[in-house]
Amino acid sequence: MSVADTIKTLINRRGLQSISLPFINGFAKLQNHGLRRIFLDDGIWVHQTSNGYFAYHQPYLRLDLVKIDEFARQHYFWGYKPKAGDVVVEVGAGVGEETLTFSRAVGECGKVISIEAHPRTYRCLKKLVEYNRLHNVIPIHVAVTEPGCSVVTIEDDNQYLANRVNHGTGVVVPAATIDRIHQQLDLGRVQFLKMNIEGAERLAIRGMAATLKQTEILCVSCHDFLAQSAGDDKLRTKSLVGAFLRGNGLEVVERGEPGPPLWARDQLWAYNQRPIEKPAS
Repeated sequence: MSVADTIKTLINRRGLQSISLPFINGFAKLQNHGLRRIFLDDGIWVHQTSNGYFAYHQPYLRLDLVKIDEFARQHYFWGYKPKAGDVVVEVGAGVGEETLTFSRAVGECGKVISIEAHPRTYRCLKKLVEYNRLHNVIPIHVAVTEPGCSVVTIEDDNQYLANRVNHGTGVVVPAATIDRIHQQLDLGRVQFLKMNIEGAERLAIRGMAATLKQTEILCVSCHDFLAQSAGDDKLRTKSLVGAFLRGNGLEVVERGEPGPPLWARDQLWAYNQRPIEKPAS
């Protein structure tokens, strides 16, 4: 068993979290990625680094916030160049892997709407926003879905990237459409909308037609690449999402560079060629 695995085993044992903190901090600092300290805040592990704060449901012993920022820029600034004052909506914000990057890119006059469904993941996102003092970020705890749904059930796996909307056991969370969120926040023009919700994009697109009319650029992460390994054809969303976007008058572009990661290959970028509609008075 590695040192990292040993530490994780210790912290998962009730009553040993506070005792293991010196070992956690010592091991993490040895990774030399700018991590200064790790501490607990209301059950969430907060990581203070030289590049900002990060929150997670367990100690992230090899955290490199610089690389996380580089990753966000490489894959979500590919077809969108942020400007000061932009409005960004991220549907499926996770623990905030891209939130800090978006917030810094749009500046104090900009706005980032960070939407996350899973309650534990959302708590991490909220801690990231609070500790980094991201005053231009509005975190929202809601599952984005189709019209007519006020609640949905999502899986409750410890590996939060595997948590998907289902109709079985899991965690019941509030739900809303993108159009409803857009209207309630009175967002108006949106420069960039990023969606990464583990297959639930097939539902979310049914409730975002009005928002599309006021959105300049979208990036939807489809999940066809997971369909075979997960044994779930509902993850094959690329054709459905592409048809929806084109049917609403958007120009759809796929990443064409050689050898992109599988998940990046299934990204759909869409550009609004029509004049952006003003919100109804």
